[in-house]
Amino acid sequence: MADSPSPVTLNDVPRIVDAKPLSLSWTTHVVLGLFIAVGAVAFLQELFSGDARHAWTSLQVNFMYWFCVAAASSGFAAVFQICNAQWSRPIRRIFESALPFLMISPLLLVVLYFGHEYLFVWAHTPIAGKEKWLTSNFVYARDIAAILLLAWLTRKVVHLSIRRDLLAIRGGLTGLDEKSLSRWQEQRYDRFVRDADANAKDAIAKTSSQLGVLSPILVWVYALSMSLIAFDQIMSVDPHWFSTMFGGFYFMSAVYLAMAFAAIGVAVLRQQHPLFLAKIERRTLWDLGKLLFGFGIFWAYLFWSHYLPIWYGNLPEETAWIIVRLREQPWHGIAWFVLGSCFIVPFLLGLSRDVKQVPILLFGTALIVAIGLWVQMYLLFAPTLYPDTIPLSFTDLFVTLGFLGAYLLSASYYLERVPLIPFGDLY
Repeated sequence: MADSPSPVTLNDVPRIVDAKPLSLSWTTHVVLGLFIAVGAVAFLQELFSGDARHAWTSLQVNFMYWFCVAAASSGFAAVFQICNAQWSRPIRRIFESALPFLMISPLLLVVLYFGHEYLFVWAHTPIAGKEKWLTSNFVYARDIAAILLLAWLTRKVVHLSIRRDLLAIRGGLTGLDEKSLSRWQEQRYDRFVRDADANAKDAIAKTSSQLGVLSPILVWVYALSMSLIAFDQIMSVDPHWFSTMFGGFYFMSAVYLAMAFAAIGVAVLRQQHPLFLAKIERRTLWDLGKLLFGFGIFWAYLFWSHYLPIWYGNLPEETAWIIVRLREQPWHGIAWFVLGSCFIVPFLLGLSRDVKQVPILLFGTALIVAIGLWVQMYLLFAPTLYPDTIPLSFTDLFVTLGFLGAYLLSASYYLERVPLIPFGDLY
C-alpha cells in the first residue's frame, strides 16, 4: 500500500490552500459541550452520592481508552513518514487531529491520582517484592513523565508536518495571490516558519530530514511509554498477576483502535467537506479497510499468544486472572462480546471488498470495533474490583459521552487551523 500512487498532486495544491476550514456548527459545539457537562456531572454524582469506586473505575477505563485513541492516532504521523505512505495523504490530518487530546492527557492522569486509592490495592497495602516500584507517587510521576515525553515528541513530529505546508505557502511555491493566502499569513502561523531558510524548497527538504530522524524515535517512545502505562494503570490493578506481553497487547490494541476511529472519521468527514469528498477515493477507503481488517487479525493473534501459554502453563498465579474474565460468570459473556466485536464480526465483514470501499459499511464495521475495544478495556480493568458483578451503568455511558465530546472538540480545533491535506513535501 505504501507504493500506491498518491491521489493528491501539485495540481491539487491551490484547491487545498484555498479550501474553507472544516468547522463545526454552533449547534454541534453546544451539543458536544453538553456531552462534557453531562459526563462531569455523572462522575461527580456517582463520586459523592453513589459508589465512589465505580466513579473512579469509569474515569480510569475511559482515560485508558481515549488516551489509546489519541496516542496511536497522532503517532501515525510518524508511521506514514517512515513508510512513505503516499496513499494516506488525504487522511493524514484526520489521524493528526488526535494531537490536542493527547496534549491534555497528562492533566487527566493528574485527576486520576486523587482516586487511585479506590482502584489499586498497592496504594494502601505494600506488595511484597514490589514495595518500591508500586508506590503511589513514583507510579504517577513516571507515568505522567512518560505521557509528557510522548506528547512532546508527537507534537514535534506533527508540527514539522504542518511546517512543510506553511513553508510552501509563505515561500510562494503555490503560485496563489495574496487574497487566497491571507488566512495563512496570520500571526499564529509564524511559529511554524520561524528560523526557516530563505529558500522555501531548501527549508522543506531540511524539515523532511528532521522528520526522518524524529519519526523512528517517536515509534520507539510510543511503544515504551504505552507499555509502561499499561503495566502501571491496568495490569497492576491485580498486583500479583503479570505478563510481559501485556504492554505490546495494549499498544497494538491502540493502533487497531486508531484505525477504527480513522475509518469512522473518514466516513463522516467525506460528507462534511467537499475537499475530503473529492480526494478520499474508493481506493483510499479500500486501503484503510484492509488495514482495519489486518489489525483485527493481528489483535486476535496477540490475544491467542497471550492466552495459550497461560492455559498451557496452568500456574495458579496466572490462570486466576484469566478465569475470572474468560471462564466464570458474570464476565464470561462480556469476553465473548469482545471477541465477536473485535475479531469475528470484523473478520467476516472484512472479507468483502465492498465493505472496505463503501463508506457507510466501513463506518459500521469500524464502529463495531471501537465499541468492542471499549468493552475490552473495561474487561481488562474492572473484574479485579468487581469479580461477582458487572458494574456497567448510565454513569459509564455519560462519562464516555463526556470524553467523546472533549475528543471531538479538540479534533475540530485542530482541523479548523491546518491545511486539510498535507502537500509541502510534494515540492
